[in-house]
Amino acid sequence: MNLTPLTANTFLSDGGAMFGLVPKGIWSRMVEADEQNRIRQRAISLLIETEDGKRGLVETGCGDPVWFSDREREMSGLEEEWLLRQSLAEQNLGFEDIDFILLSHAHWDHAGGLTDPEGNPVFPNAEIFLRAAEVECATGGDPLLYKSYPPKIQAAFEQIGDRIFPVPDEDPEVLPGIYLLPAEGHTEGQACISFTRPTLSGCDREVAAAIFTGDNCPTQHHLRMVFQSAYDTYPLKTRAWKRTWFPRCAEEDLLLLFTHDAEAYGAWIQADPKKEYVVTDMYTGDPL
Repeated sequence: MNLTPLTANTFLSDGGAMFGLVPKGIWSRMVEADEQNRIRQRAISLLIETEDGKRGLVETGCGDPVWFSDREREMSGLEEEWLLRQSLAEQNLGFEDIDFILLSHAHWDHAGGLTDPEGNPVFPNAEIFLRAAEVECATGGDPLLYKSYPPKIQAAFEQIGDRIFPVPDEDPEVLPGIYLLPAEGHTEGQACISFTRPTLSGCDREVAAAIFTGDNCPTQHHLRMVFQSAYDTYPLKTRAWKRTWFPRCAEEDLLLLFTHDAEAYGAWIQADPKKEYVVTDMYTGDPL
C-alpha cells in the first residue's frame, strides 16, 4: 500500500492544554506560543492507496473553516480554506473518490469533516471504520463526555448510519495490512492505526511498519511519559500505551506517525537514559 501524508487543517491550541502537567517554562523551550498562549498545530491526514485500487483517508480533520463562526475561527486560528480539499486536489482526487475513512477517534479535529452543517455526508462513497468502543463513546450520550462528542459529531454518526463500521478488538484488521488497535488514554475507544510494510511518499527508507499514534502522542514533543494532553480522558492509560509501544518502535525501528505536529509527519525514535525517548530521524514527507 502507498501512504501520502496530507495536511487537513491548520489551527491553534492552548499550549498548556496540549502539555497538561508540564510547566510552560519547560514546554515553551520546544514550541513557541503566541500572546494568547496558543501553539501552532496541524490536523494530519493520510491518503491510503491499496494494491486493489481503493483509496482511503486516515482522519478528516476539523472540516471546512466556513462551517465555523467568525469567533470560532478566530479562537482556533483556522485557515481560510479547507486544506484537505486542496491536498486531495493536488493528488487529482475529490471527496467522491474516497472509498473508506479510518478514524483514530471521533473528536472534532479528527472527525469534523464527515458531514457539513446541514448533515450531508462530505464523502458520499466512503465507509467509515473506527473501534467499536469509540462508536459507543461518540454515540452513547454520556453527559460526562458532552464536550468531547458534541451534537455535531453525534449527528454525523446518525446521518452516515449504515456506512459506519465498528471494528471489534478481536478482529482489528480492516484491510490487508491495516489494523485498528486499542490505544486507550486520550479517549476510551481510541485506536492506533498500524500499517504493515507501507510505501510512504517522500521517504527513502524501507518501513517495516508505521503506527499512526492517535492523540496519545500527537507531536514529536510528546515522547516523555508525562508530556500529554490535558484533554486525555484516562491520562494513566496514555502513559501505559507509551510504555508498551515506544519500546517496540525503538527496538523494531517502527515509524511513529503524528496527528498534530506542525513540522513533521512522523519520526523514528530510540531510548534515552535522561529523556526516556528521543527522535533519531524525522519523516517530513514531500516539502510542506
